Amino acid sequence: MRLRNVILIAGGGMLLAGIGAGIWLYSSLDSLVKSAIETYGPQITGVSVTVGSVSLSPTRGQGTIKNLRLGNPPGYKTRHAVTVGEITVRLDPASLTGNPVLIREILVSGVDVSYEKIGNSTNLEAIQSNVDAYMRKSGGGKASAGGPETKMIIDSLAIRSARASVTSSLTAGSTVTTSIPDVRLRDIGKRSNAATAAEVTRQVMNALVSAVTRAATAALGNITKGAGKA
Repeated sequence: MRLRNVILIAGGGMLLAGIGAGIWLYSSLDSLVKSAIETYGPQITGVSVTVGSVSLSPTRGQGTIKNLRLGNPPGYKTRHAVTVGEITVRLDPASLTGNPVLIREILVSGVDVSYEKIGNSTNLEAIQSNVDAYMRKSGGGKASAGGPETKMIIDSLAIRSARASVTSSLTAGSTVTTSIPDVRLRDIGKRSNAATAAEVTRQVMNALVSAVTRAATAALGNITKGAGKA
């Protein structure tokens, strides 16, 4: 299904809402987008995906999604993996009838990540593996037989005001909170004459997990240094 393919672009759950709503801005109702996110999101990420609200404005070519929540894989104890306060999408309305779709800007703000490490693995890595497995199973997120493969170009994508709550054996049952540097991606798909769902997914997922992992590793490193001094 084309909708399933489009939503796969989101990579990691956090952008499922934003890009899914953007692509379908002119052809779907708010409730349809919300339902699609909560239906296909769990299939792609392997965890629960819920959305508080979706608000679309076809006349302005914009969409807003609020209170996106991504659950945790089995075995992890924190209440969620990721929550997002708001996602806004701005796109070129004329491109919706063609291929590729031109997305001018995606802004993700108010992000709260629960980074939980058990052994040598984390909850974010588990979700990333689920997304990779889904893409392999679905042929890289390509459109079903008989339909064109949806491609897109994203001028700007930013994840701002993010923080991580870090839990591991080093924190002795407590939680350490740290800020995450802003994640910025530009000109996604421009060099390759538009990007497929799988290509966008990998870029966004890799950038997000990398930023969170660096911040969490630094926070845990400070704990180790403090313990050494003590």
